[in-house]
Amino acid sequence: MERRILIVEDEEDILVEISFILTKKGYSVIKCSDGEQALVLVKQEKPDMIILDLFLPKMSGIDVSRAVKMDDELKNIPVLILTASVDNIAEKAEIAMADDYLIKPFEYLQLLDKITALIKE
Repeated sequence: MERRILIVEDEEDILVEISFILTKKGYSVIKCSDGEQALVLVKQEKPDMIILDLFLPKMSGIDVSRAVKMDDELKNIPVLILTASVDNIAEKAEIAMADDYLIKPFEYLQLLDKITALIKE
């Protein structure tokens, strides 16, 4: 079964790059660029994983992640936070109730390793 990953990223070049890599690795990709749309898509699509930027228009990644993790239907969806901010990132990820985080810029092998670790077969 093809795994579906929601990528929520407001930087178009990063969104396109991650989408390209994951599609080549056999994942089905759902994309959006703001927090409000992300929450709607998570509820509609129930992806196998969410890759979520912290700083987004309309609703922060922290708020999106917390909303997902506090929803009984969605709370088991792994959330991987992406951020360029290194200030207190572990604390921010904990507040967001995220499963893991990755600091930009990152190597795509790091991203793929984290996805493999978070998506249980």
